[in-house]
Amino acid sequence: MPKLPSFFDKPESAKTDNSRDHQGRVRTVPHQHDSWATYVYCKVELSHELLALHPYLKDAEMLPEQHISLSRPVYLRKYQLTPFTRSIKAALRDIQRFDVSFAQISHLTNDEKTRSFLTLEIGHGYNQLHKCMKFVDNVMREYHKPIFYDPPRFHASFAWSLKQSTIASIRIPPHVIEQIVSNVFSIDKVYVKMGNRLETVSLD
Repeated sequence: MPKLPSFFDKPESAKTDNSRDHQGRVRTVPHQHDSWATYVYCKVELSHELLALHPYLKDAEMLPEQHISLSRPVYLRKYQLTPFTRSIKAALRDIQRFDVSFAQISHLTNDEKTRSFLTLEIGHGYNQLHKCMKFVDNVMREYHKPIFYDPPRFHASFAWSLKQSTIASIRIPPHVIEQIVSNVFSIDKVYVKMGNRLETVSLD
């Protein structure tokens, strides 16, 4: 089962860690000069769905923004940022906008086993996301970076906890899940986040 990477704020800006600043989270990649945390993803707007889920989340923390990753987090040098963005835009130039919907709720844990997540796994739209991912993988190979998980489990995380038992204990009623998986979301942009930089790739 592929697991979620541990990926927080831009490493080029924070040289000290205080667990109180990150709700107990621990940085698993130490700060390095000129190291830009980079990943590629799609956004989904789940504000309405989160209102329905919130009463059942107990001690889990809500995530403020939901996205569907198309890459692992990687680290680039500053001189690589512009050409990397150009490569991603070129790789996705023929991708048409498409719709996605979710199929189920799952529990996932990050690679370092420091956080566990509640996620919505993609059903409809999986093949289109997979196509995007393969193009992104090709760019990652050009930069000698790790490609995405195989097989990929495309998902949007919406809550997390430091304790796996907290996530595992959450029970969401079937009628709430059914309402969420019946919704359709449009994917018309891909985002490239590089430290404090954000580039947008518009799909046709």
